[in-house]
Amino acid sequence: MFLTWVSVFAIFSTLEQTYGNSVTQTEGTITVREGKPVLLNCSYKISGSPVPFWYVQYPHEAPRLLLAEYEATDEEERKRRRGFSAKQERNPTSFHLNKNSSEISDSALYFCAVGDTVTETHRRAAQKPTEWLI
Repeated sequence: MFLTWVSVFAIFSTLEQTYGNSVTQTEGTITVREGKPVLLNCSYKISGSPVPFWYVQYPHEAPRLLLAEYEATDEEERKRRRGFSAKQERNPTSFHLNKNSSEISDSALYFCAVGDTVTETHRRAAQKPTEWLI
């Protein structure tokens, strides 16, 4: 019988600004068996109204948004989350990432980030073609 392992990498990050804001997440490499639950911790201290995010970076790709504090509202967003979830806790402030059943395809770098504001939009940005004046 072969054992399959899923490696989930998390980078330890602490962001200190002049206001004393900080984000701390799971340090080092986490290895779990395929099909087992996985939990990545993210705690933060921030002034204002915190809006936490999780980003994922797969090998040879740029980081991309995995999920944010707000609920998934459409099928496309639910697909992007790939079974991951997180709940924002207010006291102590945290946004732990979890998945009930890990998969080999979950092997990646995971980044927790927190902003103090968010601008919500329901329309995507569109680039207008350049107009030439002759």
